[in-house]
Amino acid sequence: MNKILGLILTIVLTVTTLSSNGFAADIPNSTALPLAKVVNNIYSQGYSGINKIEFDDGVYKATVINKDGQEQYLYIDPTTAAVPLPKQGTKEINMSQAIAAVAQDRCKNITSVEHYNGAYKVECLDANSQQVEVLVDAVSGKISQISYDD
Repeated sequence: MNKILGLILTIVLTVTTLSSNGFAADIPNSTALPLAKVVNNIYSQGYSGINKIEFDDGVYKATVINKDGQEQYLYIDPTTAAVPLPKQGTKEINMSQAIAAVAQDRCKNITSVEHYNGAYKVECLDANSQQVEVLVDAVSGKISQISYDD
């Protein structure tokens, strides 16, 4: 009976120790600047809004809105609170422009358009009703990949 209680106590202590270590990276250390300072720095760099900010994995992570109204992700050093400047000259095309970039002879019927990872994924059917996936670069507007569903 004592062995079982000892084993249970050991398991409980191990789980408690491991779980507290897992959260340690989510708590700012003593050298980290306060969150309010980071927020002020974000606004002072010209970002128009902040959707979310948190301390995670040893850095401040923020989801912000840049001057062009686009969502952007920032990783901010907690000891300096230095915020990267908004990207200049990287305005992305909109969804209508991405659709226009796809040749109409390649896509007779567009079924979906999704923006992800700096590109628009356009799914469509060609003249033979074969499914086609076209990736359009969100900055240049050029087609970067075409694949057919077999």
